[in-house]
Amino acid sequence: MKKQSREIPGRWSQRKRDIGTVVWVAFLAACVGTFVVFAVLDPEALNDAWVLPWEMGSRLAYSLGFLFLFCVSLIASALTTFMIRTGPRRGHARGKGKKPPPVIHAPEDENPDLDLGDWK
Repeated sequence: MKKQSREIPGRWSQRKRDIGTVVWVAFLAACVGTFVVFAVLDPEALNDAWVLPWEMGSRLAYSLGFLFLFCVSLIASALTTFMIRTGPRRGHARGKGKKPPPVIHAPEDENPDLDLGDWK
């Protein structure tokens, strides 16, 4: 008997949906971050403070700023998705699926030659 696939035709797998969500959230966060950063900082003012011999145009400054914020947002979003997907299953907080606590034995049971007077 053949095992039937549960996937719906034309629907993305869970991994593809997670990747799409991570990239979209990172893009939106980078857009908002770029608006905020460049509302405060002027790329032309950065050229005056730049020490290197080459000049950075405003387009390059905007692009590098967006790229940096996108990479930081992408890492944060990917870590969040990873922690959600690999976290404990449902019911874990109510005690379901937890390992029982270890049994603690007295030291004299495993080693009859042990003299507890040595430890005092």
